Amino acid sequence: MITASGIGSGLDVNSIISQLMALESRPLQQLDDRKSEYNAQLSSLGQLKSGLASFQDAMNGLSDKSKFNIFSVQSSDQDILTATASSSAAVGSYTIEVTQRAQHHKMASNPFVDEDTVVTTVSGAKATIQVGADAFDVGIQDKTLGEIRDAINEASDNTGVTATIINEDLGARLIVTADESGTANEITMSFTDGDDAPIADPLGMATITGAEAQDAKLKVDGFDVTRSSNTIDDVIEGVTLTVKDETVSPETLSIARNNEKIIESVQAFVDAFNSLRKTMSDLRSGNLSGDGTLLAVESRILSELTTPATGLGASFSYLSEIGVSLQKDGNLALDSGLVESALVNDFTGFAQLFADGDEGFAVRLEGIAEALVDEDGVIDVRTDGLNNRIDDLDDRRDVIERRLESTEQRLRSQYAALDSLLGQMQATSSFLTQQLFLISS
Repeated sequence: MITASGIGSGLDVNSIISQLMALESRPLQQLDDRKSEYNAQLSSLGQLKSGLASFQDAMNGLSDKSKFNIFSVQSSDQDILTATASSSAAVGSYTIEVTQRAQHHKMASNPFVDEDTVVTTVSGAKATIQVGADAFDVGIQDKTLGEIRDAINEASDNTGVTATIINEDLGARLIVTADESGTANEITMSFTDGDDAPIADPLGMATITGAEAQDAKLKVDGFDVTRSSNTIDDVIEGVTLTVKDETVSPETLSIARNNEKIIESVQAFVDAFNSLRKTMSDLRSGNLSGDGTLLAVESRILSELTTPATGLGASFSYLSEIGVSLQKDGNLALDSGLVESALVNDFTGFAQLFADGDEGFAVRLEGIAEALVDEDGVIDVRTDGLNNRIDDLDDRRDVIERRLESTEQRLRSQYAALDSLLGQMQATSSFLTQQLFLISS
């Protein structure tokens, strides 16, 4: 095969063949252009699906009625008592007196020279530490104060204490503290030798004054409440109390609906819709211009947004009635004053408008978004179709490339023969010219 310029004739065979092959390769460029177009559409469909997934997440924040049960809690003295409220709480006011805070039981040893002091050499000596009804053993024979601390903390069956060492003026003391507060978690310690015979306490453990095991004691609307912890979540339904100090006089705990948080959630609904609409608008003016899938998605969401929530038996059927309206530019806008008024006038109807299981706007829109991004949704169907087209283009490209290889081989063979023939003709012409010159001279 000749791959250089014409050897016999001087023809630029490579250049001629390159130009001919460029013409023959035009279908490949057309296929590549179409593939780039399809890939751009796939990328845009991915953006659309991502936008719908984000929209679906935003709808989830309003598609459950419990999401509207957002409460603020106000204590008359935050230094005495604080509280939080869950969605199961109810609006109300309570009078609370704290007569006693819960405490963690603490015990301290006698002072030793330092934490490296060996406590006892009694053969097989061990400490039995009991917390409530549970107990565990720690060997203390020939152990220093620091080693006993570590043995307590590292015991696999530790039933709920933590040991530390305090270095005070008289020396090092082992401190054992119950992990949980309340009288049910009171600590007791006993000591035995290797034969399980009782021995005198080598540590001299005793309760620290003012750190006795103690329950929290309250009166809630005049009713006595005793709990082992200062965090109490089972007295007022949906409310968790945190006791910080004892009261001098009764405190007031007020629970009110947090309309500001609800308005923020509705604003998130509006923002999510507007964000999705912008995404679709950008795609419509880009790679998905005139795309039927995008048009179908837009039409379906807009149709659901403008379809009233009927059969609720409530004050509202349209979003515009509670301050969320569709503007001329296609975006939603929120009037916080109207939203606040709707919440005050008919909270139940307000919540139903978004979260009713059949008719709520957030429920319906979330369902549509879920269906659209589902594996069998229109976006995936469209994506599969584009991928199939790309696969078909790749197959066609392979066929064309094989044909081009064959064409190039044929052209090179033909031009090699032509080059050889022209070379022979040029040689013959030169010979005849020379002979004619000789005859004429």
